Amino acid sequence: MTLFRTTALILVAVFAVLCGAAYGVETEQVAREMLLDLVGRHNVSTGVLYDLVAPLSGIERFDGSAASPAATLHNWKQIYHELHRASLEPPGAPALPLLMRRAGKSAAAGPIPIGIVSTRYNRLREELRQDLRRHKNIGGDAPLKERAHTCLEVRVFAAAALRDRTYHGHGVTFATGREWLFTGGVEPAVPGRIEIDFDDGKGLREIRFGEHVEVSYASTGTKTCRLRAELSGGEVMQTSFYFEVMALSTPAPHDTLHIAAAIPYEDQVAGGDAYVYLADPLAALSNPIVILEGFDIDNSMFWDELYHDLNQQDLIERVRAEGFDVIVLNFHDSTELLQRNSFVVVELLAQVQGLIPPARDIALIGASMGGLCGRYALVYMESSDIQHRVRTFISFDAPHRGADIPLGIQYWVKFFSAESAAAGEMLAGLESPAARQMLEYHFTDPPGTTGESDSLRGVLTEEFSSLGGYPSQPRKVAFANGSGHAAGQGFSPGDQIILYEYNSWLVKIVGNVWAVSDGPNQIIFDGLIDRPWPYPDDQMTVHAQGTRPLDNAPGGSRPSMAQMAETEAPYGDIIALHERHCFIPTVSALDIDTNNLFYDIAGDPEIIALTPFDAIYWAPLNEEHVFISPEYADLLRAEVLIGVTGEDPPLPPAELVVLRQNRPNPFNPITTIAYGLPAPGHVTLRVYDVAGRRLRTLVDGEQPAGWREAAWNGLDENGRPAASGVYLYRLSAHGSVRTMKMILLR
Repeated sequence: MTLFRTTALILVAVFAVLCGAAYGVETEQVAREMLLDLVGRHNVSTGVLYDLVAPLSGIERFDGSAASPAATLHNWKQIYHELHRASLEPPGAPALPLLMRRAGKSAAAGPIPIGIVSTRYNRLREELRQDLRRHKNIGGDAPLKERAHTCLEVRVFAAAALRDRTYHGHGVTFATGREWLFTGGVEPAVPGRIEIDFDDGKGLREIRFGEHVEVSYASTGTKTCRLRAELSGGEVMQTSFYFEVMALSTPAPHDTLHIAAAIPYEDQVAGGDAYVYLADPLAALSNPIVILEGFDIDNSMFWDELYHDLNQQDLIERVRAEGFDVIVLNFHDSTELLQRNSFVVVELLAQVQGLIPPARDIALIGASMGGLCGRYALVYMESSDIQHRVRTFISFDAPHRGADIPLGIQYWVKFFSAESAAAGEMLAGLESPAARQMLEYHFTDPPGTTGESDSLRGVLTEEFSSLGGYPSQPRKVAFANGSGHAAGQGFSPGDQIILYEYNSWLVKIVGNVWAVSDGPNQIIFDGLIDRPWPYPDDQMTVHAQGTRPLDNAPGGSRPSMAQMAETEAPYGDIIALHERHCFIPTVSALDIDTNNLFYDIAGDPEIIALTPFDAIYWAPLNEEHVFISPEYADLLRAEVLIGVTGEDPPLPPAELVVLRQNRPNPFNPITTIAYGLPAPGHVTLRVYDVAGRRLRTLVDGEQPAGWREAAWNGLDENGRPAASGVYLYRLSAHGSVRTMKMILLR
C-alpha cells in the first residue's frame, strides 16, 4: 500500500575499482572499447568480460561448490545485472527489469519462478588487473592483450526465488524453466536433472527442469533452499537461496473482477483486478467497502500482500463481521498516469453498483496514491453526471499537496544507478509517470538549482481544479499519519542525513546527502567516483535554494535512510545520520490551505475551515506511512458505519469522542447532528460561520454517555435566519474538540 514499497528502496551506493556508474552512456562505451582493445576480444573466450562492470555482487563466491553461500534475491539480481552488462554481445536473456516484470506476472498467476544464473565468464588475471590499475606496462614490449593467459575463465552458478516471500506457506508452487535462466556466454550451461531441498522437512527431491513443484510449510520464518543441478556438460553444481514464509495461509477472495477502464486517457486505457472478499455468511455483494491500493513501485503486490497490509489491527475481519464486503483494487500498473488508473476506479464503481441492491451505497477508501485516484474518479464522475453511489470517501495519508523523497537521495540514486541493480530499479520508479505526478520536488537532468516539481504534476493539479477539486456528494474524510502538533522528524532543515565516504589507493567514493534547507542556497548532494585509468572520474555536486523544509516536516514517514544504512556495501559503510524523513506531509494528507508545513493543526479550533474535507484525523506523533493504529482502526470503522444501518455504531474505545456528519447535508430548513460520548461529562455544541463568529449554541451542559442528537433550524441566537453557505459545528467534551462542516441552502 505504500507510495514506495520498503522492498523497493534497497539502495546500493558502491562502485568498483575498474568501473564507475554515473558517467554518460557515450563515455562509458568509449571506456569499454578502450578496455576491450587492451584485453583483446580474442581473449574473452566466454563472450562475457566481468571487468567491464563494477563488482558489487561478490560473484566469485557463487562458484557452484558446496561452500557457496545462500543468495538473497538482491544478490541474485545484482549478479544477473552485472553479467548482462558485461556481455560483449546482447545476451539472449532479457534485461533485469523486463525479467522481474515477467516474474511478477507469473507469481500473480500462481507459480513462483526460480531464477538460475549458470554460465562461464572471463576476468583479468589479478596481476594484470594490478598493472592496469597502476597504468603499468600496458603497451610496452608485452602489451596486455598479448600476454599469456590474459583472462581467467570462471564458473558462476546461483539461484533465487524471484518472488522471495509468501503468505501461503501451506501451499506454494515453484516453477523452473528456460525463461528464468541466464546462460549467457558462448557455451550455454543448461541444467538437466535438478534436485531441490525447499527446507520443508522433506529433503532433496528430484524435478525435471521446466516443471512445477508443490511445497507445503509447517512453520513461518526464513527457509534456506538448496539446489543441486547436473549441467548438460556433466558438471554438478550446487547453490542455495533464502525464501521467507510470512504466513501459513491467507484467506482467498471469493471472486476477482477483472476491470478494464472504458475511458481512455491520452488514447490509452489501464486495468486492474478487484479482489472481492464477502462478509460471512453472504453469498453475494450487499454492503461494499471499496479499497484502492497505493503506489506499488515494482507492481509486486497482489491479494496476499494487500490483505496483510490492510488487515492491521484485524480491521478487514472486524468490518466483515459487522456485515461489510471488502473489495480491494490492485492496479495492473500502479506507476501509470494517475488519470488512467482513476478511470479504472470509475469502471469498478460502475460494476459494483450493478452488483449490489439498488438501495445500497458504497464506502470508498483510497490509501496513499489510491486516495488521489479515488478523488479524481469521484470528481470526474460528478462533473460528467455519472452516478457513483459513494456515501463516504476516505483518503488515508494521500499526497493531495505532494509527497516527498528527499531531493538529495533522488540525485544519489541517479548518480549511482548504472552499476547497482537496486538503484537502477529505484531510478525507474522515480522516473515513472505516477511518481512524477506526486513528488513535490523531483530531480532534473541536468540538476537544477531549485526544488521543483515535474511538469506532469502541474497537469494533474490543473485537471483537478478544472473538474472541481473534490466531489461534493459523499462525506469526505481524511486521515494523516503525520503529527498534527507541528512535531518534525528529529532533524533540522539542511542537516546531513547520509554519510558515505570511502578512500583507498585504488578508488575514492563519496555519496553524501543533506536535507533541503528552509530557503537558503545549500548543498543537498555531493558525489564523487575517483577511479583509475582508463575510466574517467565522475563528480556531481547539487545545490538547491528556495526550498521548503519538506524532508523534516511533520508527516507520515518512511525509513529511506535506515534502509540505505542496512544495505551491506562492499566498499566502505553507508551511515544514516537520521533514519526517517517526511513522506506525506500532514498538511498534504489533510489538504490544509497553508504553505506552512509546520502549521499547528491541533491548536486551531477552526481547522476544518482550512480543508475541503468534512472530517480530518491526525496523529499526535509522526507514524510510518499507512500505519493503522488501534485508534485509527476504530475511527475507520466508525466512519464506514455512518449512514449504513438504522442502528448507531458502537463507540470506539479509549475514551474517544465521536462527531458525525449532520443529516441531511446540504439542508433546508433543519438538520440533525449526532455525536457519541464514551462517558458522562460536560458537552458544548456550537455553530459558527466560516469567519469563526458564533451563531448558535445547541448544547451546553452535562450529558450521559452514549449517542446523542441535536438539531439546528438555521437560526442564530436572536432567531434570525442564517444565509445560504458553509457553516461549522464544533463539539467539545472530555478535553477533545471535534469540528465539521455543513451546508445550508435557502
